[in-house]
Amino acid sequence: MKVLVTGASGAGKTYVSSQLRELGYPAVDSDDIGGLSGWFDGQGNRVDYPAAAGAEFLENHRFLWNRKFLEEYLALHPDIYIFGMAGNAFEMLDLFDKVYFLKVPPKIQMERLLHPLRANPMGQTEYQRKNAVWWAQMLERDAKKLAIPMIDATKSPKEIWEIISQ
Repeated sequence: MKVLVTGASGAGKTYVSSQLRELGYPAVDSDDIGGLSGWFDGQGNRVDYPAAAGAEFLENHRFLWNRKFLEEYLALHPDIYIFGMAGNAFEMLDLFDKVYFLKVPPKIQMERLLHPLRANPMGQTEYQRKNAVWWAQMLERDAKKLAIPMIDATKSPKEIWEIISQ
């Protein structure tokens, strides 16, 4: 079974996947899959992400997955639960048997983006946090249009596992 659990920054994808891995489940954070993703400029050139990325960078660059790489990765992992999001993730839904969207309330999302133990660099600036909340609303809207089932992102990792492993 190939499952994608997606959602906006601060939805809990990294946390849930790490907790599930500790319990022995085949869960992986897409950010930990070397070669899958990267930041790209308008001409398609891969670029480094500056930790304090502001409006100029974020409005002119996209975080994308490499479809060919993902296809090859999934072929090597028949049972995998990938937790992640990219600007083109919804274009790759056909590669998965099931897809879920972690729906996070804005207040909880902001708390998670500000958490001192957060390792992901997205959400470190006020501009990034403001846009993360806006982007979450757009992603949720798009996920609903695609009929992707919603999961309450405030559920525990074990509760989320019970939903996605059915």
